[in-house]
This record gives sequence, C-alpha cells and structure tokens, in this order.
Amino acid sequence: MTNKLAWKNIWRNKTRSFVFISAAFLGFAIALFTLNTMKSISQQRLDDAINIQTSYIQIHKKGFIEDKEITFTIPDADNVISKVKSINGVESISKHISSNAVMASPENNIVCEIKGVVPEQENKISVLKDFIIEGEQLNDLQKTPILVSKKTADKLKLKLKSKVVVTLKSANGEITGGTFRVVGIFATPSTPFDEGTAIARYNDLELLSGIKLPHELAIKIADPSKLKEVQSKIQSVLNNEYEVNDWMYLLPELFAFDSFINMIGVLFTVIIILGLGFSLMNTMNMIVQERTKELGMLRAIGQKKWSVFSMLLKEAGLMMSIGASGGILLGVLFVYMSSKHGISISEGLGFLGIRPTIYPKLNPELLGMISIMAIALTLLISAIPARRALKIKPQEALRD
Repeated sequence: MTNKLAWKNIWRNKTRSFVFISAAFLGFAIALFTLNTMKSISQQRLDDAINIQTSYIQIHKKGFIEDKEITFTIPDADNVISKVKSINGVESISKHISSNAVMASPENNIVCEIKGVVPEQENKISVLKDFIIEGEQLNDLQKTPILVSKKTADKLKLKLKSKVVVTLKSANGEITGGTFRVVGIFATPSTPFDEGTAIARYNDLELLSGIKLPHELAIKIADPSKLKEVQSKIQSVLNNEYEVNDWMYLLPELFAFDSFINMIGVLFTVIIILGLGFSLMNTMNMIVQERTKELGMLRAIGQKKWSVFSMLLKEAGLMMSIGASGGILLGVLFVYMSSKHGISISEGLGFLGIRPTIYPKLNPELLGMISIMAIALTLLISAIPARRALKIKPQEALRD
C-alpha cells in the first residue's frame, strides 16, 4: 500500500517533483563525468611519467639521487640485474648511465640531463618511442645517435642529422666532450622532461665519459598493484649499498598532484551532492507541511507511525532514484562519447605533464561510489523531515 501511495504522491505536485528530479538528473550526470575526467587526467599523467621518465622502480647506489655524482655507479651491476630478473613480478629491466651535461649547437647551448640507454632494453620499459614526431628511435646501426625533444631542437636550431656537441664530466673528473648526430625528435606531454632530457646510446656515453657501470636500473613490473611487494623483494636480495625506490619517491610532485586532483574531483562531487541534499530536504519539508492533515488522518484510521515514516522515505527514494539513475546513465554516455572524441585542454598545462587532449575512461569504482552516495543521501536527508511526521498527533492534525 505504501509503495502505491508513495508513487502517486510524488506526482501530486508535478512541477516540484520535476524540478527536483531534473536537478538530480543533471547533478549526478555532471558529478560522474567530472570524477571520471579528473581521474583520467591523473591516471594519464601518472602513466606517462612512469612509462617515459622513471618506470615503476629504480635501483641506485646509495647517495646518487641526492648528489648525482657521476662516480656513484652500481657496483656488481650484472649480478644485481641477474638477481632482480629472477624475482617474481619483475617484467623488464633497463640499465642507464645518467649525467648532467651541456649540449651545444652553433646557435645556442643548454644544460640538460643526458641518459645512456640500451635500445633493446629501453624499448621494453619505456614508451618514448611512441612520442617521436620526426626521425626514428635509437638502434645499433647508427653512428653516435641522440634523441632530443622538440623544445630542445627549437632552442638549439636543430633538425634531423644535425650535429650537437655534448660536454660532461668524465669518470676521472676531467671535462670531456663528443659530437652526436640527431636521429629523432620527440615531444612528450611533460614540458619539464622535454626541456631537460636527451637520450643517447649506453655504449656511446660509456666511451665518452669513461663510466663502465650504470648509475641506475629502471624496472618495469607486471602488476602495478603489487609495487610495494616487489620493491620489498628487490631490497631483500640486495645489501644496504643500494637504494631501491618506487616512482612515488622519485616523483613526489606527481604523487602529490595525483592526490590533489582526486581530492578536487571528490570535493566538487560532494558540493553537488550536498546541494541536492538541501533541495531534497526542502522538498520533503514542504510535503510534510502541506500534508499534515492528511498524515494525521492516516494515523487516525490506524496507520502506524513507522508506516507513515517509510512512505515518506519511499517518496524521497523514488524521486532520487529516477533522477540519479537517469543522471548516471547520462554521465556514462558523456564519458563514452568523450573517450571516443576526446576533450581539448589548454596546451599550457604541459608543465604539469597533462596532455592537450584527454580521453576519459569509465571507472567502475567511481560508478559504485556515486550510487552509494545517492542511497546514503536519500536515507540521511529525507529521514529528517520524515521524522517530523512521527510527531504528528492525529487529533491536533484533524482539528487544524
């Protein structure tokens, strides 16, 4: 009986019900779309940074991250690589020589970090090759090749096959230099990375600097959710001479940004949900106020307090269900369409590592969170005015 009454009652004032249902419809659609978009921006930035800059885990000699001293190489590197590869969960490993350097052309010069990589190893852990806009990736057939960013190429007036002089500190402490030829130009979403990084072959940088051992080992893992577990296993097979750090330690600003942008998305959603909550409370207060006599009559003919209470909760639940379910479906549609066509964002956000076009993905966890929030909001907010109905005295309501 209460189900039928609740359904009929929400349409007694069609305008009021329609206004609230429309607000819930748009509110939940915007909330779901915003949360998924913010989460996708955060995840995209995270994936790009891990797959281009650091990988999931890096191993260094203790003290290298703080000082960047060129002589702080990884001792017994081959044995370390063999031990790490045998650990369950490790997918690939790539060794790097890393050094601060001055890169100069006839037009200009810049200070950057130059990394020496083994192309075959690096292609298994890095997606930098996907961001090469001119030329090709490094290979073993080229003569002293180097990859530079579009920003570096523009500043130094470089193009494919241009020669560039790299000057750095050698293993014996002397300043040395060598000539490299540009074989590829890349453009990643991260402006800081592009402005400060060049990539050469490991063997070429080894000959130039005299460094025989790598400064870092970059590790890709099979399951990102087991990052801490794999990190602990790696540390357990190495002694205290080595540092094993994950991407959260290596890129603290990325971790902070991820937390911040997720917080902004949740805060925005909470504001929308609270707005709907106050709207629902106002609607239910008006319903109880207008139907005091009717509710008193229901009590007078024998309807129990909790039956009246549940009827009012069901009215609120029906209105919220119609608006929320429609809004969630519309939000899913928005996310689906955006995932196909993309959302254009200012290119000026490159300093944060955000791509100019975002393709949101639907996150089932966020869908579940929105649904739970809708249920909780209905129960908590509608219970306040519905509780007033429990205090209605049939005699006074009928007399009034």
